[in-house]
Amino acid sequence: MKWTSTVCAALAVGVVGAAVPTITLNNGVEMPMVSIGTWQYNSSVAYDAIKEAYAVGFNHIDTAHDYENEDGVGRAIAEAPGGRDGVFLTTKVPGCGFQGISILDCYSDSVKLHQDNLKLLNIEASDLLLIHFPPIDGCKVGCKAIQEQWSAMEYLLSQNLTKAIGVSNYCPSCFECLFENATVTPAVNQIGFHVGMGVDPIGIVSYCKEKGIVTQAYSPLGDGSTKLIDGPVVTPIGDAHNKTGAQVSLKWLIQSGVPLSTKARDSKYLAEDIDLFDWNLTDTEMTTLNDATSPPGIPSFL
Repeated sequence: MKWTSTVCAALAVGVVGAAVPTITLNNGVEMPMVSIGTWQYNSSVAYDAIKEAYAVGFNHIDTAHDYENEDGVGRAIAEAPGGRDGVFLTTKVPGCGFQGISILDCYSDSVKLHQDNLKLLNIEASDLLLIHFPPIDGCKVGCKAIQEQWSAMEYLLSQNLTKAIGVSNYCPSCFECLFENATVTPAVNQIGFHVGMGVDPIGIVSYCKEKGIVTQAYSPLGDGSTKLIDGPVVTPIGDAHNKTGAQVSLKWLIQSGVPLSTKARDSKYLAEDIDLFDWNLTDTEMTTLNDATSPPGIPSFL
């Protein structure tokens, strides 16, 4: 798949809800390019943020078991403007050895945890289910656990309890272990990714592209810095387009063909975060952002 400065037009082959472009996953599922993240939101805050997000055009929600807000997310899904079919739901189960997933019985625990989470969300199936992070023992020592958990994901997919499956925070060595026994290729790898990390941190973006796996970005504005919001690189570029520095940072990912999960509670910022599809950065601006080395970051928090 080739991405150019006219990527938005190419992505518009599938549109869900309020004209948010979608990207086609390797099993044909259409995933909206931008989601509202709910990390660190309790159930009531998640519910309120999602309702605000609906109002400005969001139709993709990102949650996880360890966010402990599935009931609030579920209430918001029940009130989606287009009903259940009008919203795309990404959720995650922890890696083996974390948060209720035993390293000794990762398969059964993963299946049960997703089934329990669906009950909390009050839905029959997720649109995308991710393994949130590699096993507690890492990718090499924990290779058997990776394979066991991926088998559980394939089972959940076969039982129509999710429409697509993928991973998060995976590096090439994790994938090499997974692929030894996998019968289904992960659809998505969600990683930390933002301006300042280069176009292919640790080679993971090109690796996933070669395997037909969509790279999705979390923390697209970095962590603990405002450089990608009002810093000296993104601000003048934003001024040239009558956009904010944060919008420039998000647009860099979108124009690079990378879907993202952003996070805001204020309707003004939510509206800005989704206003990414009717304008383009110039080739020179893209090069400037491609070459930025600050703020630094890593694709995985592990």
